[in-house]
Amino acid sequence: MNKTTEKKQTSSFMNNMVKRPEFSILVILVVMITLTALLQKNFFSIKSIVRNINAFTPLILLTMGQAVVIIAGGIDLSAGPALSLLTCVLTFIMKEGSPVTGVYALVITFAAAVLLGIINGIGIGYLRIPPVIATFATSFMWLGTALFIRPTPGGETVNWFNAFYSFRSLENVPQVIRTIGDIIPPALVLVLLGCFFWYILSRTRTGRYIYAVGSSLESAYESGIDTALVQTSAYIINSVFIFLTALFFVGQNQSGDARLGDPLTLRAIAAAVVGGIALSGGKGSVFFAIVGALILSFVNKIIFFADIPYAFQTLVGGVIVIGAIASSRFYTIYNQKVRKKESSLI
Repeated sequence: MNKTTEKKQTSSFMNNMVKRPEFSILVILVVMITLTALLQKNFFSIKSIVRNINAFTPLILLTMGQAVVIIAGGIDLSAGPALSLLTCVLTFIMKEGSPVTGVYALVITFAAAVLLGIINGIGIGYLRIPPVIATFATSFMWLGTALFIRPTPGGETVNWFNAFYSFRSLENVPQVIRTIGDIIPPALVLVLLGCFFWYILSRTRTGRYIYAVGSSLESAYESGIDTALVQTSAYIINSVFIFLTALFFVGQNQSGDARLGDPLTLRAIAAAVVGGIALSGGKGSVFFAIVGALILSFVNKIIFFADIPYAFQTLVGGVIVIGAIASSRFYTIYNQKVRKKESSLI
């Protein structure tokens, strides 16, 4: 292979990369990281990186779950209240002086999370209630139950449950483990666990069917796919990600709160869209939804370190998010037109 051929192949590869819609998302992320690094001192220090990972993890996990549901052609407006409910259940079951209650709490809360997904899935998949209406209704059910269990923030946790946030406050833990935890925080482990969970599922029939149902519910049904079961599975998968988020929050705060997840629902949806997930369903990557969550998280960092007055923070944040979505969409449309023009010339 001569140098001319190698250059052509390299040029072709780069052109194909630039034309992909994910390229613009990555460019936006790089811009956000650069701006944050300029504004935040010691941005690349280990302590700063760990703090940022801890700050970004809840939105990343919720966005991954929301992305699965949106790809399947749905949406989940009950994700925030579901998160709040699960934190309340965890802290209701655990008793500080009884370590074994932490195990009970994990099992029971996981079962509760799956149940929440099943309820949403039955309403949407089997009863054919529009996802917006169904999950809007269940959001009040989850909120009401959470307030019944824990009217005010509080509750008890066992000591070892702090491992979902930090190893520092654990009893009888070797120093080497604490040191590792300072470099690789448990929050990152939760995100990697979520990524592995979806990677395995995406290689299964269920993962493929989720994309098929989101692309066209009617066509998937006519192809023999149990669309109701697939939609229910998508909401159960979403609930698993919500469960992981609840573990992080309870490990961090050592308490439950019926209002904890309220601000995160719409942020997770927005992050998924920024990450290239099509609201029409059937398109996008759950892993690029993580990039969307990072972009949204860095937006908040930039606003904070730029010392923008609080009254303008929401406005500026909204403008930046809209700009990110619009630029990504414009980039995609532009590349589609270029490809059509190139194909017409052949």
